[in-house]
Amino acid sequence: MNITIAYIRERFDYFNRLCFEGKLPALPIKLSSAKRFLGAIQFKSRVNDKGEREYYDFVLKISTRLDLSEAEVEDTILHELIHYYIYVNGIADTSTHGEVFQRMMNDINQRFNRHITISHHSTEEQRNTDQHIAPHIVCVSELTDGRRGITVCARTRIFEIYRDLLRRYPIKQLRWFFTTDPYFNRFPRCTSAKVFLPKETDFMEKLETAVQLECNGTTMRRK
Repeated sequence: MNITIAYIRERFDYFNRLCFEGKLPALPIKLSSAKRFLGAIQFKSRVNDKGEREYYDFVLKISTRLDLSEAEVEDTILHELIHYYIYVNGIADTSTHGEVFQRMMNDINQRFNRHITISHHSTEEQRNTDQHIAPHIVCVSELTDGRRGITVCARTRIFEIYRDLLRRYPIKQLRWFFTTDPYFNRFPRCTSAKVFLPKETDFMEKLETAVQLECNGTTMRRK
């Protein structure tokens, strides 16, 4: 769905009244392009004159990177509002998603037929909907057993990754590409040599229009 600040604000107000008795103070809302989390409550903290930890300058962030359903967006907002309620009221919990969080989450899920979960990172299925256009340096490793793997490289670590791939893996050939295809958003941007073996065996089709590169471990240029 198309997520806007106005939509998040309206849902915040609605769920504040419905689930938190309208006790949550209004806070700034920002959109994020993060793909590893769906939402976050950010804040600053300090120790006050009484020696107590207090939290302030809260911001609610919701990622627009992935194509989520409205129900998923609502559950994301609710997840963050539970955190917000705990912090604003200075409630001690056993951990970030501890006993208090889980008790509130289960209560809201049961009372309002929601599906809030503890894990709040994006799932593989959700990441696969990512259509964000971003530049990628992709190394395709052809292994001696016939398999092909992918490494999406951090630009500052290309040559280290090149050398480490040859040391750590049974490499038959390395092929390098520059691409903006959203398919490669699903892979982490690596700072060390790690080969991912996609379930899709035809992923080379995603590189048919990519720019081919040459790398010798010290220089890289267009092929």
